[in-house]
Amino acid sequence: MNNVKIVVRNPDSKKRHILEAARRLLIKRGFQNIVLDDIAREAGVAKGTLFLYYKSKEDLFAAALADLVDGLGLELEVLAKTGLKGKEMLASTARVILNHFDHSRDFMAQFIGGRLPGCGARAGGKMMEKIRTNHARVRVLIALASKDEARSIADLDFAAAAFIGLCRSATMRKIVHGHDRPLEQEAERVVAFFLEGSGVSL
Repeated sequence: MNNVKIVVRNPDSKKRHILEAARRLLIKRGFQNIVLDDIAREAGVAKGTLFLYYKSKEDLFAAALADLVDGLGLELEVLAKTGLKGKEMLASTARVILNHFDHSRDFMAQFIGGRLPGCGARAGGKMMEKIRTNHARVRVLIALASKDEARSIADLDFAAAAFIGLCRSATMRKIVHGHDRPLEQEAERVVAFFLEGSGVSL
């Protein structure tokens, strides 16, 4: 009897492969001048294969970007279950966000007026909802980090936005100074600034 190896292919694996190829191109080149041929070539599939999973380039871009936001969300969810407290929780939160920005070149910073370049209003609305959910996750992590569950923080929503903003500032600092160190190395600096402020006397 011949030994026949049967390979069952998971159809979702090809979809995932296409999604990752689109994400790589978006990170490398941005939204401009990417056509479906480029994505198909990067994924190693025929152009027609893309349409089996996505109706248009806009749908594919939106899915690739949503995948980035969802990935961050999953990491934040896991962090909330670790039992970390205080500065250790804040530093871990900063590392997760900074690492995400480092690997995605912070595409969410391009999200202006409810829209992303290359994505329509409907996709933008869905993306905004995902971003709001991640923002809420950061609020939860800040509350978990504090001794009194953030009751002493006058505006927890603004505190979460400021924390994420400081992580974005670290991204900008990396660009300005042109260093290639992993962004997560800035986590302690982000936490210190978040807790102590700039120290400027006015």
